[in-house]
This record gives sequence, C-alpha cells and structure tokens, in this order.
Amino acid sequence: MRYLMLVLSTPEDPELRPGDAAGAPPIEGWVEKYYGSGTAVLGDRLRPPADAVGVRVRGGRTLVTDGPFSETKEAVGGFDVIDAPDLDTAITIAGEHPMAHAGAIELRPFWPLGLDDASDGGRA
Repeated sequence: MRYLMLVLSTPEDPELRPGDAAGAPPIEGWVEKYYGSGTAVLGDRLRPPADAVGVRVRGGRTLVTDGPFSETKEAVGGFDVIDAPDLDTAITIAGEHPMAHAGAIELRPFWPLGLDDASDGGRA
C-alpha cells in the first residue's frame, strides 16, 4: 500500500531542516536506504506557506487567495510517497525520517482508485 508522508514543521520555523534537531540522523542516510530500495518513490521539500496559493471554484468562478489554504499549528514542509506492506512498516519508515526528530510526520494511506483499465493499477 502507498502512504503519503507529510513532513511537518511549526509555522514559527517553516524552513526547519532535518539536521536542525539534536540527535536527528542525517537525511542522506534515510534517502539512500528508502529511495535506494524503491520503498520511497517520490518526495521533495516545499516552499514556505507564505508562497502558497489557494484555488477554489465557486459558481463557475475560480477564486485565488495568497498564502496557505488554512491556518494550522504545523506547516507542510515536504512530502514523501512510500510503498509499505502495512501501517506498522510505514510507521517504522516514518519514525526513521530525520524530520520525525525535528518536526513531525503525518502518514496518510492512499485510497486506491480502482481503475481497472489503468496500466499502473490505479497508481499515479
């Protein structure tokens, strides 16, 4: 099953990096282990929340707002998509991510689309 790992930091420090927390392992080791094995399939850092744009369509009109879509206690600073056999394995992988020491990781399982005719089995 695929999981989205949302890498979270506080709004006070949206550019928090993995090496900023005492005792956090270097990100290079995590990347080598999980991207090297094919367990992590996609990921990247995101620009700060101030650079976000919200897009909504209401009554046929596209409404665009500057800044983050919603006010939250934590800011999404990056993401990784992992392929794990179960939630326990996904939790282990997330727990080894350096940002689990500096910020937090939120795991979200993907909901399979069930596209029978998709050549990738419904995975995007």
